[in-house]
Amino acid sequence: GNVERHVNVVIVGNEGGSDILIGDHDPDADIDPSTGLPGRSNVLDFLETSLEHSKALDGTVACYSVDIDRFKTICDTEGYEAGEEAVRLLAKEIVKLTRTDDMIARIGGDEFAIVCPDVCGPAEAFELGERFREAVDKTTTDSPLWGATLSIGISLAAADANAEQLFQDSETALHQAKGLGRDRCELFNEDLRSESTKRYSVRQKLRNAINDDSVGASYQPIIDISSGDTIGCEALLRITDSDGTPMMSREAVAAAEEGGLIRRVENIVLDHSARTVAKLNEGRDEPLFISLNVSSRRVNDSRYALELARTLHRVDISTDLIHLELRPDILRSQDGGKRLITQLRALGVSVALDEFLGHEGLEAIDGDLVSWVKLDKRIVHGIHGSRGKARAKLIVDAMTERGIKVCAVGVESEADLEAVTELGCSYAQGYGFSPPVDRSQLIKLVNQS
Repeated sequence: GNVERHVNVVIVGNEGGSDILIGDHDPDADIDPSTGLPGRSNVLDFLETSLEHSKALDGTVACYSVDIDRFKTICDTEGYEAGEEAVRLLAKEIVKLTRTDDMIARIGGDEFAIVCPDVCGPAEAFELGERFREAVDKTTTDSPLWGATLSIGISLAAADANAEQLFQDSETALHQAKGLGRDRCELFNEDLRSESTKRYSVRQKLRNAINDDSVGASYQPIIDISSGDTIGCEALLRITDSDGTPMMSREAVAAAEEGGLIRRVENIVLDHSARTVAKLNEGRDEPLFISLNVSSRRVNDSRYALELARTLHRVDISTDLIHLELRPDILRSQDGGKRLITQLRALGVSVALDEFLGHEGLEAIDGDLVSWVKLDKRIVHGIHGSRGKARAKLIVDAMTERGIKVCAVGVESEADLEAVTELGCSYAQGYGFSPPVDRSQLIKLVNQS
Protein backbone atom coordinates (compact mmCIF):
# COMPACT_ATOMS: atom_id res chain seq x y z
CA GLY A 1 0.00 0.00 0.00
CA ASN A 2 1.71 3.08 1.29
CA VAL A 3 5.03 4.10 -0.24
CA GLU A 4 7.46 5.47 2.33
CA ARG A 5 9.13 8.64 1.09
CA HIS A 6 12.12 10.38 2.70
CA VAL A 7 12.42 14.02 1.73
CA ASN A 8 15.66 15.95 2.12
CA VAL A 9 14.93 19.65 2.11
CA VAL A 10 16.98 22.61 0.92
CA ILE A 11 15.94 25.84 2.63
CA VAL A 12 16.26 29.03 0.61
CA GLY A 13 15.76 32.32 2.43
CA ASN A 14 14.38 35.34 0.67
CA GLU A 15 14.64 39.00 1.55
CA GLY A 16 11.32 38.92 3.34
CA GLY A 17 12.73 36.45 5.82
CA SER A 18 10.40 33.55 4.98
CA ASP A 19 11.71 30.14 4.03
CA ILE A 20 10.91 28.31 0.82
CA LEU A 21 11.19 24.54 0.69
CA ILE A 22 12.27 22.65 -2.40
CA GLY A 23 12.22 18.90 -2.64
CA ASP A 24 14.31 15.73 -2.51
CA HIS A 25 17.96 16.65 -2.46
CA ASP A 26 21.23 15.15 -1.25
CA PRO A 27 22.63 17.52 1.40
CA ASP A 28 26.18 16.52 0.44
CA ALA A 29 25.73 17.39 -3.23
CA ASP A 30 26.87 20.62 -4.86
CA ILE A 31 25.06 23.91 -4.33
CA ASP A 32 25.29 26.84 -6.72
CA PRO A 33 26.92 29.60 -4.61
CA SER A 34 25.20 32.44 -6.46
CA THR A 35 21.59 31.29 -6.11
CA GLY A 36 21.79 28.78 -3.27
CA LEU A 37 20.11 26.21 -5.54
CA PRO A 38 21.20 22.65 -6.23
CA GLY A 39 23.60 22.35 -9.16
CA ARG A 40 23.40 20.31 -12.34
CA SER A 41 24.65 17.05 -10.82
CA ASN A 42 21.54 16.78 -8.66
CA VAL A 43 18.95 16.95 -11.41
CA LEU A 44 19.35 13.43 -12.79
CA ASP A 45 19.40 11.86 -9.31
CA PHE A 46 16.22 13.67 -8.36
CA LEU A 47 14.59 12.75 -11.67
CA GLU A 48 15.51 9.09 -11.18
CA THR A 49 14.00 9.06 -7.70
CA SER A 50 10.88 10.87 -8.89
CA LEU A 51 10.40 8.41 -11.74
CA GLU A 52 10.57 5.48 -9.33
CA HIS A 53 7.97 7.07 -7.05
CA SER A 54 5.72 7.96 -10.00
CA LYS A 55 5.59 4.33 -11.12
CA ALA A 56 4.60 3.24 -7.64
CA LEU A 57 2.00 6.00 -7.30
CA ASP A 58 0.82 5.97 -10.93
CA GLY A 59 1.77 9.63 -11.32
CA THR A 60 3.51 11.67 -14.03
CA VAL A 61 6.83 13.49 -13.76
CA ALA A 62 7.39 16.75 -15.64
CA CYS A 63 10.80 18.23 -16.37
CA TYR A 64 11.27 21.88 -17.40
CA SER A 65 14.30 23.54 -18.98
CA VAL A 66 14.11 27.31 -18.42
CA ASP A 67 16.31 29.86 -20.16
CA ILE A 68 16.47 33.69 -20.15
CA ASP A 69 16.07 34.96 -23.71
CA ARG A 70 18.96 37.04 -25.06
CA PHE A 71 20.79 36.75 -21.74
CA LYS A 72 24.09 37.62 -23.43
CA THR A 73 22.69 41.04 -24.31
CA ILE A 74 22.04 41.73 -20.60
CA CYS A 75 25.63 40.81 -19.75
CA ASP A 76 27.08 42.77 -22.67
CA THR A 77 25.08 45.95 -22.01
CA GLU A 78 24.77 45.92 -18.21
CA GLY A 79 27.84 43.89 -17.22
CA TYR A 80 28.51 40.42 -15.81
CA GLU A 81 27.33 41.30 -12.28
CA ALA A 82 23.99 42.51 -13.63
CA GLY A 83 23.66 39.19 -15.43
CA GLU A 84 24.32 37.26 -12.23
CA GLU A 85 21.86 39.46 -10.35
CA ALA A 86 19.25 38.72 -13.02
CA VAL A 87 19.85 34.99 -12.50
CA ARG A 88 19.54 35.33 -8.72
CA LEU A 89 16.31 37.32 -9.00
CA LEU A 90 14.83 34.81 -11.43
CA ALA A 91 15.73 31.94 -9.10
CA LYS A 92 13.84 33.62 -6.25
CA GLU A 93 10.79 34.30 -8.42
CA ILE A 94 10.59 30.73 -9.72
CA VAL A 95 11.14 29.21 -6.27
CA LYS A 96 8.06 31.13 -5.08
CA LEU A 97 6.03 29.36 -7.76
CA THR A 98 7.25 25.81 -7.09
CA ARG A 99 5.32 23.34 -4.99
CA THR A 100 6.70 21.68 -1.85
CA ASP A 101 7.83 18.51 -3.62
CA ASP A 102 9.23 20.26 -6.71
CA MET A 103 12.91 20.81 -7.30
CA ILE A 104 14.62 23.70 -9.05
CA ALA A 105 18.32 23.60 -9.94
CA ARG A 106 20.68 25.92 -11.75
CA ILE A 107 22.09 24.04 -14.72
CA GLY A 108 24.62 26.69 -15.64
CA GLY A 109 24.70 30.25 -16.96
CA ASP A 110 21.12 31.45 -17.26
CA GLU A 111 19.51 28.01 -17.49
CA PHE A 112 17.46 26.29 -14.81
CA ALA A 113 15.86 22.87 -14.54
CA ILE A 114 12.62 22.32 -12.66
CA VAL A 115 11.34 18.86 -11.79
CA CYS A 116 7.69 18.46 -10.79
CA PRO A 117 7.24 14.88 -9.51
CA ASP A 118 3.44 14.75 -9.61
CA VAL A 119 1.42 16.39 -12.39
CA CYS A 120 -1.91 15.24 -13.78
CA GLY A 121 -0.90 15.33 -17.43
CA PRO A 122 -0.01 17.65 -20.32
CA ALA A 123 -2.60 20.32 -19.46
CA GLU A 124 -1.36 20.82 -15.90
CA ALA A 125 2.27 20.56 -16.98
CA PHE A 126 1.75 23.30 -19.55
CA GLU A 127 -0.18 25.45 -17.06
CA LEU A 128 2.73 25.20 -14.61
CA GLY A 129 5.13 26.08 -17.42
CA GLU A 130 3.15 29.22 -18.21
CA ARG A 131 3.29 30.21 -14.54
CA PHE A 132 7.07 29.85 -14.57
CA ARG A 133 7.32 31.79 -17.84
CA GLU A 134 5.38 34.69 -16.33
CA ALA A 135 7.79 34.92 -13.38
CA VAL A 136 9.52 37.95 -14.96
CA ASP A 137 6.36 39.83 -15.94
CA LYS A 138 6.11 41.89 -12.75
CA THR A 139 9.72 43.02 -12.49
CA THR A 140 10.28 46.76 -12.01
CA THR A 141 12.16 49.12 -14.31
CA ASP A 142 15.24 49.15 -12.06
CA SER A 143 15.58 45.35 -12.21
CA PRO A 144 18.11 43.69 -14.54
CA LEU A 145 15.20 41.41 -15.50
CA TRP A 146 13.12 44.35 -16.72
CA GLY A 147 11.87 43.54 -20.22
CA ALA A 148 13.36 40.02 -20.13
CA THR A 149 11.43 36.99 -21.35
CA LEU A 150 11.78 33.25 -20.75
CA SER A 151 11.73 30.25 -23.06
CA ILE A 152 10.73 26.93 -21.52
CA GLY A 153 10.91 23.35 -22.74
CA ILE A 154 8.66 20.76 -21.09
CA SER A 155 8.92 16.98 -21.13
CA LEU A 156 6.62 14.41 -19.55
CA ALA A 157 7.73 10.97 -18.47
CA ALA A 158 6.58 8.08 -20.63
CA ALA A 159 6.08 4.65 -19.10
CA ASP A 160 9.61 3.53 -19.96
CA ALA A 161 11.28 6.93 -19.39
CA ASN A 162 14.71 7.29 -17.86
CA ALA A 163 16.11 10.40 -16.20
CA GLU A 164 18.71 11.23 -18.85
CA GLN A 165 16.19 11.01 -21.70
CA LEU A 166 13.58 13.05 -19.85
CA PHE A 167 16.08 15.83 -19.22
CA GLN A 168 17.32 15.78 -22.83
CA ASP A 169 13.73 15.91 -24.08
CA SER A 170 13.09 19.10 -22.09
CA GLU A 171 16.29 20.59 -23.58
CA THR A 172 15.06 19.69 -27.07
CA ALA A 173 11.70 21.35 -26.38
CA LEU A 174 13.55 24.43 -25.09
CA HIS A 175 15.45 24.64 -28.37
CA GLN A 176 12.12 24.44 -30.20
CA ALA A 177 10.73 27.30 -28.09
CA LYS A 178 13.76 29.43 -28.95
CA GLY A 179 13.41 28.61 -32.63
CA LEU A 180 9.74 29.59 -32.69
CA GLY A 181 10.45 33.11 -31.48
CA ARG A 182 11.23 32.79 -27.73
CA ASP A 183 8.99 33.90 -24.83
CA ARG A 184 6.96 30.69 -24.95
CA CYS A 185 6.58 27.15 -23.60
CA GLU A 186 6.92 24.11 -25.82
CA LEU A 187 5.92 20.58 -24.92
CA PHE A 188 8.15 17.78 -26.20
CA ASN A 189 6.77 15.24 -28.69
CA GLU A 190 8.25 12.47 -30.81
CA ASP A 191 8.51 14.71 -33.88
CA LEU A 192 10.91 16.88 -31.88
CA ARG A 193 13.00 13.81 -31.04
CA SER A 194 13.29 12.97 -34.73
CA GLU A 195 14.24 16.58 -35.53
CA SER A 196 16.75 16.61 -32.68
CA THR A 197 18.38 13.44 -33.98
CA LYS A 198 18.62 14.95 -37.44
CA ARG A 199 20.20 18.16 -36.10
CA TYR A 200 22.71 16.12 -34.11
CA SER A 201 23.65 14.19 -37.25
CA VAL A 202 24.15 17.43 -39.19
CA ARG A 203 26.32 18.87 -36.39
CA GLN A 204 28.51 15.77 -36.42
CA LYS A 205 28.91 15.98 -40.20
CA LEU A 206 29.78 19.66 -39.86
CA ARG A 207 32.44 18.95 -37.24
CA ASN A 208 33.92 16.28 -39.49
CA ALA A 209 33.90 18.68 -42.44
CA ILE A 210 35.77 21.31 -40.42
CA ASN A 211 38.37 18.76 -39.32
CA ASP A 212 38.71 17.38 -42.87
CA ASP A 213 39.10 20.87 -44.40
CA SER A 214 35.90 20.33 -46.40
CA VAL A 215 34.41 23.75 -45.60
CA GLY A 216 34.77 26.29 -48.38
CA ALA A 217 32.85 28.75 -50.52
CA SER A 218 31.18 29.07 -53.89
CA TYR A 219 30.56 32.42 -55.54
CA GLN A 220 27.60 33.95 -57.38
CA PRO A 221 28.25 37.08 -59.52
CA ILE A 222 26.56 40.40 -58.75
CA ILE A 223 25.82 42.50 -61.85
CA ASP A 224 25.65 46.28 -62.36
CA ILE A 225 22.32 46.60 -64.19
CA SER A 226 23.21 49.80 -66.05
CA SER A 227 26.43 48.45 -67.59
CA GLY A 228 25.86 44.70 -67.47
CA ASP A 229 29.31 44.26 -65.91
CA THR A 230 30.16 41.97 -63.02
CA ILE A 231 31.08 44.23 -60.10
CA GLY A 232 31.39 41.63 -57.36
CA CYS A 233 30.06 38.34 -56.06
CA GLU A 234 28.48 36.80 -53.01
CA ALA A 235 30.40 34.09 -51.17
CA LEU A 236 28.12 31.20 -50.25
CA LEU A 237 28.96 28.50 -47.75
CA ARG A 238 29.89 25.21 -49.42
CA ILE A 239 30.39 22.05 -47.37
CA THR A 240 31.05 18.61 -48.77
CA ASP A 241 30.07 15.55 -46.74
CA SER A 242 32.52 12.65 -46.34
CA ASP A 243 30.82 10.79 -49.20
CA GLY A 244 31.15 13.81 -51.50
CA THR A 245 27.54 14.95 -51.10
CA PRO A 246 27.12 18.73 -50.64
CA MET A 247 25.33 19.78 -47.45
CA MET A 248 22.47 22.26 -47.67
CA SER A 249 23.91 25.62 -46.61
CA ARG A 250 20.89 26.72 -44.53
CA GLU A 251 20.92 23.41 -42.67
CA ALA A 252 24.68 23.71 -42.09
CA VAL A 253 24.42 27.30 -40.83
CA ALA A 254 21.63 26.35 -38.40
CA ALA A 255 23.74 23.45 -37.12
CA ALA A 256 26.79 25.71 -36.78
CA GLU A 257 24.81 28.26 -34.78
CA GLU A 258 23.29 25.66 -32.50
CA GLY A 259 26.54 23.76 -32.01
CA GLY A 260 28.72 26.80 -31.28
CA LEU A 261 30.63 26.33 -34.54
CA ILE A 262 29.49 29.43 -36.42
CA ARG A 263 32.61 31.45 -35.57
CA ARG A 264 34.92 28.77 -36.96
CA VAL A 265 32.80 28.28 -40.08
CA GLU A 266 32.52 31.99 -40.87
CA ASN A 267 36.25 32.54 -40.29
CA ILE A 268 37.04 29.74 -42.76
CA VAL A 269 34.71 31.26 -45.39
CA LEU A 270 36.21 34.70 -44.73
CA ASP A 271 39.73 33.38 -45.28
CA HIS A 272 38.73 31.59 -48.51
CA SER A 273 36.89 34.68 -49.78
CA ALA A 274 39.71 37.10 -48.95
CA ARG A 275 42.17 34.95 -50.90
CA THR A 276 39.69 34.67 -53.77
CA VAL A 277 39.16 38.42 -54.06
CA ALA A 278 42.93 38.97 -53.98
CA LYS A 279 43.39 36.46 -56.82
CA LEU A 280 40.39 37.82 -58.71
CA ASN A 281 41.74 41.37 -58.77
CA GLU A 282 45.27 40.64 -59.91
CA GLY A 283 45.99 43.07 -62.75
CA ARG A 284 42.48 44.58 -62.73
CA ASP A 285 42.00 48.35 -63.00
CA GLU A 286 38.47 48.13 -61.59
CA PRO A 287 38.61 45.79 -58.58
CA LEU A 288 35.67 43.50 -57.74
CA PHE A 289 34.28 43.04 -54.23
CA ILE A 290 33.16 39.92 -52.41
CA SER A 291 30.10 39.99 -50.18
CA LEU A 292 29.82 37.62 -47.21
CA ASN A 293 26.97 36.69 -44.89
CA VAL A 294 27.32 37.28 -41.15
CA SER A 295 25.27 35.20 -38.73
CA SER A 296 22.98 37.10 -36.36
CA ARG A 297 24.63 35.08 -33.58
CA ARG A 298 27.80 37.13 -34.06
CA VAL A 299 26.18 40.51 -33.59
CA ASN A 300 27.35 40.69 -29.98
CA ASP A 301 30.69 38.94 -30.60
CA SER A 302 33.23 41.61 -29.67
CA ARG A 303 35.95 39.64 -31.51
CA TYR A 304 34.32 39.78 -34.92
CA ALA A 305 35.58 43.15 -36.20
CA LEU A 306 39.11 42.43 -34.92
CA GLU A 307 39.21 38.98 -36.56
CA LEU A 308 38.03 40.52 -39.82
CA ALA A 309 40.73 43.20 -39.71
CA ARG A 310 43.44 40.60 -38.98
CA THR A 311 42.37 38.39 -41.88
CA LEU A 312 42.32 41.26 -44.37
CA HIS A 313 45.73 42.43 -43.15
CA ARG A 314 47.17 38.91 -43.45
CA VAL A 315 45.90 38.47 -47.00
CA ASP A 316 46.82 42.10 -47.79
CA ILE A 317 43.59 43.30 -49.39
CA SER A 318 41.76 46.58 -48.98
CA THR A 319 38.77 46.60 -46.63
CA ASP A 320 36.58 48.22 -49.30
CA LEU A 321 36.73 44.98 -51.29
CA ILE A 322 34.83 43.13 -48.56
CA HIS A 323 31.10 43.75 -48.15
CA LEU A 324 29.19 42.11 -45.31
CA GLU A 325 25.55 41.05 -45.46
CA LEU A 326 23.56 41.17 -42.23
CA ARG A 327 20.00 40.05 -41.69
CA PRO A 328 17.49 42.90 -41.21
CA ASP A 329 16.66 41.75 -37.68
CA ILE A 330 20.06 43.12 -36.63
CA LEU A 331 18.29 46.49 -36.51
CA ARG A 332 16.13 45.14 -33.68
CA SER A 333 19.18 44.16 -31.62
CA GLN A 334 19.13 46.54 -28.66
CA ASP A 335 22.69 47.83 -28.98
CA GLY A 336 24.82 45.13 -30.57
CA GLY A 337 23.55 45.62 -34.13
CA LYS A 338 24.38 49.28 -34.56
CA ARG A 339 27.61 48.85 -32.60
CA LEU A 340 28.79 46.12 -34.96
CA ILE A 341 27.81 48.12 -38.07
CA THR A 342 29.62 51.18 -36.71
CA GLN A 343 32.77 49.09 -36.12
CA LEU A 344 32.59 47.64 -39.63
CA ARG A 345 32.11 51.03 -41.25
CA ALA A 346 35.07 52.37 -39.26
CA LEU A 347 37.16 49.62 -40.86
CA GLY A 348 36.01 50.77 -44.30
CA VAL A 349 33.76 47.73 -44.85
CA SER A 350 30.44 48.23 -46.65
CA VAL A 351 27.33 46.80 -45.01
CA ALA A 352 24.28 45.37 -46.78
CA LEU A 353 20.96 44.17 -45.38
CA ASP A 354 20.21 40.71 -46.79
CA GLU A 355 16.83 39.07 -47.49
CA PHE A 356 15.16 42.45 -47.15
CA LEU A 357 11.35 42.44 -47.12
CA GLY A 358 10.74 45.91 -45.68
CA HIS A 359 9.17 44.56 -42.46
CA GLU A 360 11.73 46.31 -40.27
CA GLY A 361 10.38 49.77 -41.01
CA LEU A 362 11.89 51.67 -43.90
CA GLU A 363 12.36 54.77 -41.76
CA ALA A 364 14.78 52.86 -39.51
CA ILE A 365 17.34 52.28 -42.28
CA ASP A 366 20.20 54.79 -41.99
CA GLY A 367 22.16 55.52 -45.16
CA ASP A 368 25.22 56.42 -43.05
CA LEU A 369 25.33 52.85 -41.74
CA VAL A 370 23.93 50.73 -44.58
CA SER A 371 25.36 50.98 -48.11
CA TRP A 372 22.89 48.71 -49.89
CA VAL A 373 20.02 46.32 -49.39
CA LYS A 374 19.34 43.03 -51.13
CA LEU A 375 15.69 42.58 -52.00
CA ASP A 376 14.48 39.16 -50.92
CA LYS A 377 13.78 36.86 -53.87
CA ARG A 378 10.12 36.70 -52.78
CA ILE A 379 9.84 40.42 -53.50
CA VAL A 380 11.53 39.98 -56.89
CA HIS A 381 9.35 37.03 -57.85
CA GLY A 382 6.22 38.98 -56.90
CA ILE A 383 6.87 42.13 -58.92
CA HIS A 384 4.99 40.92 -62.01
CA GLY A 385 1.68 41.47 -60.18
CA SER A 386 0.35 44.94 -59.42
CA ARG A 387 0.40 44.58 -55.62
CA GLY A 388 3.86 43.03 -55.59
CA LYS A 389 5.19 45.71 -57.91
CA ALA A 390 3.75 48.50 -55.74
CA ARG A 391 5.33 47.00 -52.64
CA ALA A 392 8.73 46.63 -54.33
CA LYS A 393 8.57 50.18 -55.68
CA LEU A 394 7.84 51.56 -52.21
CA ILE A 395 10.99 49.84 -50.86
CA VAL A 396 13.25 50.82 -53.78
CA ASP A 397 12.10 54.46 -53.74
CA ALA A 398 12.61 54.73 -49.97
CA MET A 399 16.13 53.33 -50.21
CA THR A 400 17.05 55.47 -53.20
CA GLU A 401 15.98 58.60 -51.31
CA ARG A 402 18.48 57.68 -48.61
CA GLY A 403 21.28 57.10 -51.06
CA ILE A 404 21.17 53.33 -50.50
CA LYS A 405 21.71 51.04 -53.49
CA VAL A 406 19.28 48.16 -54.08
CA CYS A 407 20.27 44.71 -55.35
CA ALA A 408 17.53 42.44 -56.70
CA VAL A 409 18.19 38.80 -55.73
CA GLY A 410 16.61 35.89 -57.58
CA VAL A 411 16.65 37.38 -61.09
CA GLU A 412 16.08 34.33 -63.29
CA SER A 413 14.68 35.64 -66.58
CA GLU A 414 14.70 38.57 -68.98
CA ALA A 415 11.27 39.54 -67.63
CA ASP A 416 12.67 39.67 -64.08
CA LEU A 417 15.59 41.81 -65.25
CA GLU A 418 13.34 44.23 -67.12
CA ALA A 419 11.05 44.59 -64.09
CA VAL A 420 13.82 45.29 -61.56
CA THR A 421 15.46 47.72 -64.00
CA GLU A 422 12.19 49.62 -64.30
CA LEU A 423 11.92 49.74 -60.51
CA GLY A 424 15.31 51.47 -60.26
CA CYS A 425 17.42 48.66 -58.77
CA SER A 426 21.17 49.23 -59.16
CA TYR A 427 22.40 45.63 -58.98
CA ALA A 428 21.05 42.16 -59.76
CA GLN A 429 21.97 38.62 -58.80
CA GLY A 430 20.50 35.25 -59.72
CA TYR A 431 20.54 32.18 -61.92
CA GLY A 432 19.59 34.36 -64.90
CA PHE A 433 23.23 35.44 -64.88
CA SER A 434 25.05 32.52 -63.25
CA PRO A 435 24.59 29.83 -60.61
CA PRO A 436 27.10 29.73 -57.72
CA VAL A 437 30.51 28.57 -59.04
CA ASP A 438 33.90 27.72 -57.59
CA ARG A 439 36.92 30.05 -57.63
CA SER A 440 38.38 28.93 -60.95
CA GLN A 441 35.01 29.16 -62.71
CA LEU A 442 34.42 32.60 -61.21
CA ILE A 443 37.74 33.91 -62.53
CA LYS A 444 36.92 32.52 -65.96
CA LEU A 445 33.43 34.11 -65.90
CA VAL A 446 34.81 37.50 -64.88
CA ASN A 447 37.54 37.44 -67.53
CA GLN A 448 34.92 36.68 -70.20
CA SER A 449 32.62 39.54 -69.19
